[in-house]
Amino acid sequence: MKQTLHQYLMQYRSVFKKRSFDIFYWLIMGILCTEEVRSIQIEALTTITVSIALSLIPEKLRQNTLFITIDDTLQAKYGAKFDCYAKHFDHTKKNGTKYLNGHCFVSVVLNIPLYYQDKAKYLSIPIGYRLYSKEQNKLEMASQIIKCIMPQLEMFQVILLCDSWYSKGSILDTVKEFDNLKIIGAVRHDTAIYDLPPAPTGKRGRPRKRGRPKKRGRKLNTREFSYTKIGKYYVAEKKVMANLFEKPIYVTVTTTDIKPFSSIRVFISSINPDEIKTINTALNTKGALNDQNEDECTSKTLTTYRMRWNIEVMFYQHKFFWSFGNYMVRNKAAIERYVNLLFVAYTFACLLPFMDKRYEKYQFKSPQLIKRTVGVQITKELIFDSFVLSFESAKIYSTIKESVQGFLNKDWVA
Repeated sequence: MKQTLHQYLMQYRSVFKKRSFDIFYWLIMGILCTEEVRSIQIEALTTITVSIALSLIPEKLRQNTLFITIDDTLQAKYGAKFDCYAKHFDHTKKNGTKYLNGHCFVSVVLNIPLYYQDKAKYLSIPIGYRLYSKEQNKLEMASQIIKCIMPQLEMFQVILLCDSWYSKGSILDTVKEFDNLKIIGAVRHDTAIYDLPPAPTGKRGRPRKRGRPKKRGRKLNTREFSYTKIGKYYVAEKKVMANLFEKPIYVTVTTTDIKPFSSIRVFISSINPDEIKTINTALNTKGALNDQNEDECTSKTLTTYRMRWNIEVMFYQHKFFWSFGNYMVRNKAAIERYVNLLFVAYTFACLLPFMDKRYEKYQFKSPQLIKRTVGVQITKELIFDSFVLSFESAKIYSTIKESVQGFLNKDWVA
């Protein structure tokens, strides 16, 4: 395990000087071996992590779409001496005050296709955290991370998944900047949408950019869409124009009941859902991703958007199992290094089963389970390496070495 971890981390070697790399190596090993982490300082290593992830995609799956998910999470802290400490609105709180004192982190997750039981399945790995401050808004912070990794993804079709907070401003500008980057995101239910422009009439004057004339009301009413009952929801899809893009987009509207028209959610897609590049093994017969229930939804936009939920699961895991909020450093740079070092260790736990056949049984298993397995194995190797080195006799050494290797690799009972 030590050798496997060292080979993995050697890919980050160009970022450090020799002594700094040794410290980096032991820090990552410490995270994997211990249940709780207090204070770590290290630089973000986003681009190398993306390179490692891309190298694991099988050749047959390189035509598949890659998905980037962006979102933010809150971390409560007690003490106003932390940099970027502020009061944030917490929409998840159902009782008491809806405000939280602490930090807000913007995160970006990359979803890559890998083979699992002879089928393609997407693995979600974090590629960067940024601590929100009033000097820069969250849209700009997320855009910077995306722009940092997009040169590495120029050979792939990439779709950005986000909620309604990020489907605007700098994020849309970033999507328009890259030809291979599209977006599927939620938007406000009152977002202005219009019918498609009419065909050219040959008359003089500039043709209308949107369908209906102003006197009839240019905006489309989502109540008038044609809805189909799918599971618990009514779903309607339509190709429309919007102020968000100059070109036509695809809008999907869901509601729980057509008559009162309540619980409305609206999603936009800058790509034709039928053009999302996925092979047959990645989708079931109704277009849902492997880990989705195909009876629940036949909309490819909605089934694709569901992948966004993986980032929420990752936030939960980081906070409850990876000591995300236990940092005691106060300045912004040190806090960002801490959380980004955690994502390097977390990513190693996720990717290990696909890099080492000895651990392939842990593919798509809980990263916490893999972390504990790695920690136990590293602890064994550290203890018994020191134990074997204490013997000077070559004959005794070979016998001890054989026994130790059996204990380490095959779990023989000592």
